[in-house]
Amino acid sequence: MAAFKLDLLTPLGVVIRNLECDDVIIPTDRGEINVLPQHTHVLTRLGTGILTAKGSGETKYYSVTHGICKILGEKISILSMTSETAEDIDVERAKQALKKAEEKLAGAQILSDVDLIKHQRKLERAQMRIRLAYLGEQ
Repeated sequence: MAAFKLDLLTPLGVVIRNLECDDVIIPTDRGEINVLPQHTHVLTRLGTGILTAKGSGETKYYSVTHGICKILGEKISILSMTSETAEDIDVERAKQALKKAEEKLAGAQILSDVDLIKHQRKLERAQMRIRLAYLGEQ
């Protein structure tokens, strides 16, 4: 039997419910945490990155962006603003978004603090989506 049940939820609905896992890697705003059996209870902010869920001899990957992660006993609950699987990603669109964000950040125009943060987040998300798409091909 798996050590954990994983739920991944977004404002648009349930991405996964009660996925059985033995090992979960979660991106937080302070870096990745690896959840293994008998892990301590945790409540932390979610970062932008790739959530890795291992169990039953297979590994599944999901993108997550900003939200909350709660680990309590044998239950992991992830509340993310957005989430995708590798199959959901249009790689060409992600590459275009990456190029556009890089151009905005490297451009000659001066960006406000708000625009700088916005384009940095777009850059992070595009990079993460491209990595996730290639992980799904393995």
